[in-house]
Amino acid sequence: YAERNESGAYDAIADQILSMGDDALANIDYTKQYTRHVEDWSKNHRFMDRAGNELRTAIVGEILGPAMGTLVRAHGNYFARDGDDPIDDKSKIKDTLALGPPTQATTKLYNTFLNQVIGASQVVASNANEDARHPIVKNWSKPGIEGSNTHNVLMVSMLPKYGVSLYCPTKCSPLTSFRFPSRPACPRLRLRPNVDSTKSTTLSLLLQLRSSWPFVADDVKLGAFYEPSVLPDYGGAYFNHQKAKLVQLDVRDVKNELIPPWKFYDALRPGTLVLCLVSLHCFTMSDDGTKGAKERKIYQMNAHSIRVLSESDEPVEERTRPVAPNSTDRSFAAIPKRAVTSSFANFAIPTLTPELPDSPSSSGSAVSQDEMLIDDGLVDEKFVEDKPKKSKRTKKD
Repeated sequence: YAERNESGAYDAIADQILSMGDDALANIDYTKQYTRHVEDWSKNHRFMDRAGNELRTAIVGEILGPAMGTLVRAHGNYFARDGDDPIDDKSKIKDTLALGPPTQATTKLYNTFLNQVIGASQVVASNANEDARHPIVKNWSKPGIEGSNTHNVLMVSMLPKYGVSLYCPTKCSPLTSFRFPSRPACPRLRLRPNVDSTKSTTLSLLLQLRSSWPFVADDVKLGAFYEPSVLPDYGGAYFNHQKAKLVQLDVRDVKNELIPPWKFYDALRPGTLVLCLVSLHCFTMSDDGTKGAKERKIYQMNAHSIRVLSESDEPVEERTRPVAPNSTDRSFAAIPKRAVTSSFANFAIPTLTPELPDSPSSSGSAVSQDEMLIDDGLVDEKFVEDKPKKSKRTKKD
């Protein structure tokens, strides 16, 4: 973590986020650069930009642990009502990432992260009177400390991890053109038949390959399907899949290569710094008649692309199969995506090379504990000094 700070990478990330203008959540204000659009067929609404397109915006943050809400596991965010409600082909299972300010963040990057939280909070605050009519409101931000009113954590949902038909994007994400330091590429694995193969035996080998571990490199591509059993924590009473397969989502490492879902446990572990391309949604879930069920209003960020900017120093958590389900949660259909501007596509991260001792940077100092304590909904001038003037947020009395 110290390398990120000392190398100047943190401030370089903040500078690029700020230079993205309306393409980054840290730089836009609700009702000015984007507004909500109520869907005619439901009580749900999504958020649109000034051109009338679905808002796709960039956010940056460090993945926090399970205690803060991160759920990267075979059953994702699913909680069954009782032991007789397993995951089936119709269940929409999503992993969830809790994003917080980067460890030892510079003041500039911490300000940038905070402005993302403030941007998201503007939406919820503007709907406070309407939300008061709902018994349960689930926010897309929350406090990082229990009992605090200061929101400094963003909750991000990934796209559904299982599907029967192609669900995820079929084209490469703009994230693929991020510029990172080059590293030696791992050689691809190739199948070399050593016996004469007939058509039937070749087909048999391919079918075995699809259900075996590991996969050859050529199998890892956007939109590919894998056997769910490749996940170490898949199986048991939680699952009743018949045709559903594990889907390759647009999640990429620092070398811009796709990360297969069985490596998410390592690649998306707590401490990892990520850039996410998200859309914003608000869902109203009506009482379905189940005993104890109440109408819920859920603010949700859906990550359509995720890029690892810096890997974690934390150990990988060992995974085991879930023992028994106890409650349920459902997810929602995705909305067609729109093109993203080049500022997001050309995001570049510098190498982690520490600066020389005789060239210190005042902006490279880590944020103190006192600087992190801010009243909820209020912004001190020092937290917006690096923002473009057009989207500067001022302190309220």
